[in-house]
Amino acid sequence: MTVSGIGLTAENREELLALGALGWSEHELAVYFGWDEGVFHQEYSNPNSEISKLLLRGKLQKRAEIEIRLMNDAIGGNLTAAKQFTEVMRDKSFQLSKLDLFGGPADEGAMERIQQYIDGGCKHTLSPGEQIYIDLLVMIYSLDGQHGKRNTIRFLTRPPFGFTYSRASDLYAEAIEMFFANRQVSKDAMRAKTADQFDTLHAAAVASAKSTRDYEVAANILAQKAKVLRLDQPDPEVLPPSQYQKQFRVLSLTPESIGLPPANRDILAAQIDSLGLDSSVRRRLRMEAGIDDVEIIELLEDVVQEEG
Repeated sequence: MTVSGIGLTAENREELLALGALGWSEHELAVYFGWDEGVFHQEYSNPNSEISKLLLRGKLQKRAEIEIRLMNDAIGGNLTAAKQFTEVMRDKSFQLSKLDLFGGPADEGAMERIQQYIDGGCKHTLSPGEQIYIDLLVMIYSLDGQHGKRNTIRFLTRPPFGFTYSRASDLYAEAIEMFFANRQVSKDAMRAKTADQFDTLHAAAVASAKSTRDYEVAANILAQKAKVLRLDQPDPEVLPPSQYQKQFRVLSLTPESIGLPPANRDILAAQIDSLGLDSSVRRRLRMEAGIDDVEIIELLEDVVQEEG
């Protein structure tokens, strides 16, 4: 059977089932089978393709075997298996989502797709991985507000996540971007994040205020927030659209085209001849002034000599 240029044999199908259970990445599968990565990507990303279904079936079959065996051992009185089975059932949703989202390489396009989804009015359905990705960023945002950046990143590098420090830092930046800016993390995003923290401080200061001095402290917090957001600075000058319009320049040897009187070629010729220039230069000026007929080949040869 041929699928988008990929010929699947019975052996290929068995291997796809096994490798799907092992959670191999798209790149690893393409390299293992020697398939063109562009062609394979179309099948891998299409949930209705035979290849995609074989990989999912392999993963589900292996998971079913393990969980059924664990359940039977638990029913048979194995206390360790009973404890493990209880934990699996309690955390099943999280564990499966974690496998789907974190089992493969980092998806560099996830942030862009989420932004496009939001900007586009949320018209289509997010994939399970993208939904978990949003949940993860919301969690990071919440942890950051309570524990700060350093502790949040450290938490992400520990089990059950086990991210590298680099990936944890990237996810933290993506969470900040999701809630405080539109695109790549910038100073504007950090200003908005800091201003949000000032709001928390101000609310706490007002709630605990008991004297005029306490309210002055609260007011100073708002003033500091205004400085962070540059509210104490004038808005940048907005230039009219006409300033950005491209100016067109028309060159002409005919003064009449711009409303000037016709040029007196005799006077121009006398002025050029009086300059005491080399004959070739004088000849070129006379052609450019419209006194002599233009010789294109001669002008091109002059340009070549000048560039040489």
